[in-house]
Amino acid sequence: MPKIVRIDAAPYNIPLKNPLTWGGGHELRQLQHVLIRVELADGALGIAEATPRPSIYGETQASILHIVDEQLAPPLLGAEIDSFASVAAISARLALIKNNNTAKGALDMALHQALSMSQGRGLTSYLGAARERVLLSAIVSTGSPEAVMAEVGVAYDAGLRVFKVKIGKDIAAEIETCRRLIEQYPAAQFYVDANETLDSGSAAALLNQLQELGMLYCEEALPIHLLRERRQLRRDCRMPIIADDSAFTMEDLEREIAFETFDILNIKTARTGFSGSMRMLDRCVEAGLDVMVGSQASSLLGCLQAAAFAGRAAVTCASECSFYLKTEADLSFAPPIIDGCLRLSDVERSLVRQQEALKDFV
Repeated sequence: MPKIVRIDAAPYNIPLKNPLTWGGGHELRQLQHVLIRVELADGALGIAEATPRPSIYGETQASILHIVDEQLAPPLLGAEIDSFASVAAISARLALIKNNNTAKGALDMALHQALSMSQGRGLTSYLGAARERVLLSAIVSTGSPEAVMAEVGVAYDAGLRVFKVKIGKDIAAEIETCRRLIEQYPAAQFYVDANETLDSGSAAALLNQLQELGMLYCEEALPIHLLRERRQLRRDCRMPIIADDSAFTMEDLEREIAFETFDILNIKTARTGFSGSMRMLDRCVEAGLDVMVGSQASSLLGCLQAAAFAGRAAVTCASECSFYLKTEADLSFAPPIIDGCLRLSDVERSLVRQQEALKDFV
């Protein structure tokens, strides 16, 4: 049973081709992430990416580096791991430290990655992948109609066929843009992410209008604290609702299921690791709910790890594992996109190469 002998963290900065914008004024101009590297006594390594988002989780690059070095890593050194359950149990101990979602999520993924290597298994097999391909979706920023159309055009030319369009700045203009997108790309599928910006009094009518245009779903239409209003919205509108920010944790998920606020859960491995994500996935299966996998604006490494998790049979919707295309990073290790999908065999090969390339970075 291999022991954890070393845990390191290092800054990992990657420029974006264009800023990502969402909600009422949020903007991400570059990725200021953290790589977390775990080494086991038998030499197996695992590397994962923490994705601080100060406006979402309150984390920063500096806070993640500090919390890993001072609080998260020391209690784990010397611990033994030999199964998915043993890693999940170790990660559960970190609940004593509140919040720090992506720091703990990345550490959990690095531990699982290291164990899969120790066992001589690919990550997709280790995580129980049950399909050959993962259908991708692309995140599209808020912006002018011209900017949105251009961004979708670039992603479409790259092979993507499912798109999550951010809305919430100018609803009237955004509805017209959605209409144009559906007309111009009849072979594509579209859904929207309102990032909590809609008004509870008009949201149902707006979402019904978008559904009539052909939009599939809406993610987080209303502010999270409006729990009863969100329950009523799901009852009043025909469009399926995606839960994201309303379900950071397992406890959040139980609340949302109890209040019947959503139809699809967006699981983000970047904030719940593989351990927490598996628990959430199992709970959604039990509740009869659909699931997609998000990547929290991850680089290639994070997207590949999210895609490996999205290979599980219970993930029923297109997953947001394509954000790496928006970065200025070296994508020579990236797997090809074929018919809007990543083949998991290609994901596995790319992940091995990416882990090897980054092993001395940390």
